[in-house]
Amino acid sequence: MSTQYPDDNYPQNSGLPNNQEQNQPYPPGYAQPYPPTQYEQPSSSNLPPPQYQQPGYSAYTVPATSLDKGMGFAIAGLVLGIIAIISSWYPFFGLLIPIVGIVMSALGRRSVSYRTMATAGLVLSIIALAIGILTTALLIIGLIVSSTHY
Repeated sequence: MSTQYPDDNYPQNSGLPNNQEQNQPYPPGYAQPYPPTQYEQPSSSNLPPPQYQQPGYSAYTVPATSLDKGMGFAIAGLVLGIIAIISSWYPFFGLLIPIVGIVMSALGRRSVSYRTMATAGLVLSIIALAIGILTTALLIIGLIVSSTHY
């Protein structure tokens, strides 16, 4: 019983240049998956190895993407805003951390993906600054009132 393949109608030795028909990877009678090309394969002895990497990148590292400019400031602003809420109840000391938190959060709002985080830090720092001013003012008023009574 003989099986007829669709590629059996094509001649196997069609006059290919550079003697490509001598190095057939398939036994006679088997179909080739793709028709042979007429281009000559370059030999590896006279060409340098191909360069597949872009300049400035190592073959073993992933190219670094450009990070948001305000990412670090946004994270620092949020952390300082949280710390500022806790420390705002201490007079005088509660004024320094919220001011730094406001500056960091304002710089962090330049980031596109971390803008919400920076805004939360900014709101917390402003609330902490208001509490710090209030506690410092109450301490000063209390010291003035207590010193005039004696």
